[in-house]
Amino acid sequence: QSGYRVAIATNQSGISRGLFDMVTLNAIHDKMHRALGQLGGRIDAMFYCPHSAEDNCSCRKPKPGMMEEIGRRFSQDMKGVPMVGDALRDLQAGAVLGMQPMLVRTGKGEETLAADGLPEGTLIFADLAEAVQHIITKS
Repeated sequence: QSGYRVAIATNQSGISRGLFDMVTLNAIHDKMHRALGQLGGRIDAMFYCPHSAEDNCSCRKPKPGMMEEIGRRFSQDMKGVPMVGDALRDLQAGAVLGMQPMLVRTGKGEETLAADGLPEGTLIFADLAEAVQHIITKS
């Protein structure tokens, strides 16, 4: 509602490892879309990497392939674009392209915060709601 497009980039190696199939992943994504829609939000695009780490693909975070694809899809230079995540590999994937890394302390966030190596300039937030509020108010 604030004029931002929202894209999700997610590693889903469970597909290549046979832990779940595309029907299950689509059901998860549908549930996420519905839950967010009930709160007045929306997800403009979902990007996922189905590969395992051993596949050495260019889309699996921490590589920037999904972020590059998001930029192409939306005709957007990714420099300075907020990249919110709870894992180091999320932040690294965006930092390579000059995105603004934003760590949330939920999920794996506390563990990520305790480890070394956060990209320079990483902003830290209690949760996604606080990160979104920061993004909306800084514009």
